[in-house]
Amino acid sequence: MKTNELYQTVLSKLGHIKDEEEKLSRVYILLEEMEAGTPDEEIVSVDVHNREEYRELVMEIADALNEEFICFVNPETLEFEQVDCKAWFNPEEIAEQNEDMLDEYLLDYIKWDDYIRLDPFNREDLRRVMEKFAEDIDDPKLAKTLQNYLEEDRPLRYMLQKIRDAEKEDVWNVFKKQEIINYVKGELAETELPQ
Repeated sequence: MKTNELYQTVLSKLGHIKDEEEKLSRVYILLEEMEAGTPDEEIVSVDVHNREEYRELVMEIADALNEEFICFVNPETLEFEQVDCKAWFNPEEIAEQNEDMLDEYLLDYIKWDDYIRLDPFNREDLRRVMEKFAEDIDDPKLAKTLQNYLEEDRPLRYMLQKIRDAEKEDVWNVFKKQEIINYVKGELAETELPQ
């Protein structure tokens, strides 16, 4: 990732917490300590949810959800499986599927004692993300246009086209991906992860 892209990504992430003083304060302290070369032990000390494999898992799940796969996570082993259920079977009726069919698709999550299911964003979720995006974007004219579209019945397609026309598609994709990452972290936050 180029420096400018990285900078824009960091800025968009900061935009998510711009009204949360405690989180901004923690970021500020971390940046000060990084600049001084003396990171605070409390911030650097890592709990299970900050381990590298957990961060990688979150990113892999977010990527799969972004591609509209349903994800299943085994909280005991951190294994995850992505399933394109729309293509070949209904996940709500999985218990009724015959075993031959399940074997054909080699689904591991069926054999797990426990799993967490994460679904891709539906229309209402995307609308909510669009509302946040329209509030946070630093282009007042585009923000107003997007907010106007939100008042219509089916705004998503028109909004996405307007974002493309304004050459803000990269900003939108980063914003949406961060919202998906936040969703994944939220779903896994209460999970007892293996040490």
